[in-house]
Amino acid sequence: MRTFHSPLPLGWVAAAVALALLAWQGHHLAHRLPQFEQMIEGLGPWGPVAFCAALLLLQPLFVPDTLFALAAGAAFGIAGGSACYFPAMYVMCLETQWLGSHLLKARVLRLLESRPQLGAVIRAAPKGGARFVFMVRLVPINQALVSYALGAAGVPLRAALAGNPALFTHTFPTLYFGAAAVHITRMAGTGHQQWERDGILLLLGLGVCVLLGLQIQRRAWAAITKRAPTKNAGT
Repeated sequence: MRTFHSPLPLGWVAAAVALALLAWQGHHLAHRLPQFEQMIEGLGPWGPVAFCAALLLLQPLFVPDTLFALAAGAAFGIAGGSACYFPAMYVMCLETQWLGSHLLKARVLRLLESRPQLGAVIRAAPKGGARFVFMVRLVPINQALVSYALGAAGVPLRAALAGNPALFTHTFPTLYFGAAAVHITRMAGTGHQQWERDGILLLLGLGVCVLLGLQIQRRAWAAITKRAPTKNAGT
């Protein structure tokens, strides 16, 4: 399992480069945005429904939650994407934890044997209750994997009900990035006429979200390792 010694992980460096490329060459893609927006609007109320259904079906199969967060921000914006994404993720986590505690418990326990560091963290979760679940959710591990593991370890759903909202802290910046990428592409298509006002505020907001999220993750990981010491190597 990764730790958080780097102040700016490579993933966010790559994201910053991607935004810079969109600001520079996004005009080549901007003409496709109206088609994309018309497609989403054409779905009407079924758009968010289809998105939530896809998340509930595919996330338990370990499709990266990053993809859904990016898609939510790009398709529905920051406010609309949050309204779709986070309730669906919350339900998915409870659904997957129930599967891990009942139908798939033996298989999940075998999986944890091959990931001793994750297993050490999850085994400490039942003792820590909702507070420990909250801290685990602050760390950006695949949320379906964490849910399966919490269920197999015997963490009650009532602890998850209180602890699962913590996943907001590290998934919101990704959702924000999806919305920012669309906005910057649109600005590139207009020659950056509103860059000074909208673009700078947008990027500042994203930077604040990322830096706060990383700080929270580091502190959460430090608190977790005090309860369940792990090695620094990845799982």
